Amino acid sequence: MRTRFVKTAALGLAVASTSLFAEATYSPHKYQQNDWFAEFGGNTAMYVNPAGIAETEQLEFSAAFFSSISGEASQEYVSLTFPMDYKHTLGLSFFENGASIDGGKSYGEYSWLLGYAYNLIQCVSLGIDISVLYINQFDEVTHLTVGADVGLSWNPLASSKYGYLLVGVALQNLAQPGISMEEDGGGFVAPGFFGGERDDAYNIPSNLNLSFFYRGLNRSLEAKAEVSLIDVFHSDAEGGDGMNPEMSFTLTYYLSPHLGVRLRFTKEGYPVAGATVNVKDVSIFRYLALDLEMSHDDLYAKKNRGFIWAVKITSRFGDTREEKIGEERYRRLKIEPENDYRAAMRLYLNRQFLEAAYAFGKVQTKYPAFHLVDQAAFYKAKSFENLRMHKAAKSVYEDAIKRYPQSDQRAKYHFQLMNIDYKEGKYTDAMAKYQGIAQKFGESDVKADADYVAGQIKFEQGLYQESVDLLAAILPGNANYFYARYTMGIAYSRLGKFDEAENCFRDITEQPVSNQSERDLQDAARVKLGHLFFSGEKADVAAAAQMYAQVQPGSPVYDEAMLGIAWSFLKVNKPDEAMKPAQWIISNMPESFLVSEAYLVIGYCHFMKKDYKGAVNALEQAEKRTEQPVVSVAARDSARQAYDSMQDEFDSVQVKALDLARQLPTPRVESKREALKPSFDKANQAIEDYASFNQKAIQSDRFESNRKRILDDAGFTLATVKTKMGQGAGSAESAQELDDLDNLDLDE
Repeated sequence: MRTRFVKTAALGLAVASTSLFAEATYSPHKYQQNDWFAEFGGNTAMYVNPAGIAETEQLEFSAAFFSSISGEASQEYVSLTFPMDYKHTLGLSFFENGASIDGGKSYGEYSWLLGYAYNLIQCVSLGIDISVLYINQFDEVTHLTVGADVGLSWNPLASSKYGYLLVGVALQNLAQPGISMEEDGGGFVAPGFFGGERDDAYNIPSNLNLSFFYRGLNRSLEAKAEVSLIDVFHSDAEGGDGMNPEMSFTLTYYLSPHLGVRLRFTKEGYPVAGATVNVKDVSIFRYLALDLEMSHDDLYAKKNRGFIWAVKITSRFGDTREEKIGEERYRRLKIEPENDYRAAMRLYLNRQFLEAAYAFGKVQTKYPAFHLVDQAAFYKAKSFENLRMHKAAKSVYEDAIKRYPQSDQRAKYHFQLMNIDYKEGKYTDAMAKYQGIAQKFGESDVKADADYVAGQIKFEQGLYQESVDLLAAILPGNANYFYARYTMGIAYSRLGKFDEAENCFRDITEQPVSNQSERDLQDAARVKLGHLFFSGEKADVAAAAQMYAQVQPGSPVYDEAMLGIAWSFLKVNKPDEAMKPAQWIISNMPESFLVSEAYLVIGYCHFMKKDYKGAVNALEQAEKRTEQPVVSVAARDSARQAYDSMQDEFDSVQVKALDLARQLPTPRVESKREALKPSFDKANQAIEDYASFNQKAIQSDRFESNRKRILDDAGFTLATVKTKMGQGAGSAESAQELDDLDNLDLDE
């Protein structure tokens, strides 16, 4: 008797049956599917066809309750489906069946289903689920078993004109849950396959389901139909014939988008009437529906359950697949590249140029469709350029010209190539590129930058008027305006056009500054104005001193301003005041190129005060510090040879750094970057040292024009002082000339 009941109760299996309410003996041909809770077309119908969950468009939760009017037999379930992207969907369901016998202990089944659906191609999906069934037979015998289903769904029609059609085929219980036939059987019961006979248990039947779902008439009609072959792998030991056909259908007509009426004919053979109501976009729910269905199972065949009913709630919330994928694409194509671009720009602005080159390279490589990828290429090259790695920078600019032919950065790429030639002293190549920019990009903002570099080249070549003609086109507001005006001022001075020079320097001092570099250039312009006032045909020493005094401590030209103040006091015969700024230069800026001239001023001051001993000491220091060039020819040759000997190593480091900047920062690439870092630091330090040496050499060359004057003035004055002290032969005329200090002058 117990075995018979077990077989009868097993029909309540959530994956396979809801016939636990029947009291007939076990017969596989009476197996039926759950028509109440889920049919094909519903997103949680995993046990009808696990591929059906592929149609889920957003996170969906549903729960249902089925019961007889007496409440003695019932079934409940909750289900959750989760779409991950276009191709993947997960589903999870929990079912509980229960019935009591004459008010005594209850029989219960608890089933968990975990399903997965994969979109094979655009309209075909494959689904599989695994079920875990726990059976409690009146607390006396319990056991656990598992099963599995597989299915396909096909969506051949999906349009607003013809409606939506979904066709599915599934094999239920491909792995058949095993139901123990032992009275004291418990624990785990392994599943069976293909109806194979077994002694310890029997298998829940395998079934072939063919399902159809159609939605049309402007979404007002839904029709569902299912045809099933029950027990397709029939075992003669189970009785019956197997391959038993059953079918059901459902029609739902929506009186409005939110209210529908339903008629169903179940596989058990009785009609069901019901209604559905739904609302959309309320609170946290994107969709919320309530279904109520009722029937009487004695209408067709006597089952003695009487009135039965079911209620189901379905809710959808969160983003749809399209919204999630759209957000992911937006994040991948817009947010992620912009975040990476900003991170790279932060490195660039923090002057971490190698790291910035790698970061901009990541943007360029990982996001080739990003709207700022051409700018990323520009700043990647600028990062290398700021590291004085011109070979790598030129390679990036040249590649960007080919890769982004429609980019508005193309003019900048061409200009930077011109600028690199200028920095490397390749003036002919730079001017050839300038002509190309003037022809192709004459109306672009880059033209002014190219004019500036071309003007600087002409200045370096001594073609001062041509330099002025090019630089005059650069107007206020341009980043190079201060620098262009300063070069024009120097050029006009060398052309003897002092009024024009004064106007250029004054333009700089009257403009608002936006950065420290422009502030420094303003100080340099004030010093140059002071020199013009001091040395003009109608010298205005007071105006010159006023200009020098406006230069603040910390300025790169503060020593020159202090020297100008010293000369100004000396010019008006105030030696005590003149000595103070000169001594400040000697004490506080001992490496300055102006120290020798500061000693010359002090020597003059002592001479005017008739302190001949002090004059001799100062003038001898002036001579000593001026006799040899600050940077000798031998030193230049040695530095150049050392730099040239490392050129191959520099080129190798640049090539490797450029190659690594083209790769995504995988662990392997990151390790290569770390390995390159010592070689890079060594090469970069050598490049920086050589650049600093060249800058010092340029300053030495500028000082060279003053060196002879200082030597002549110091030597002449020293000879005169020694004559007055009776220590050397000299002429009275020379001493008289020295007394007249009104002719003291400053070099421009």
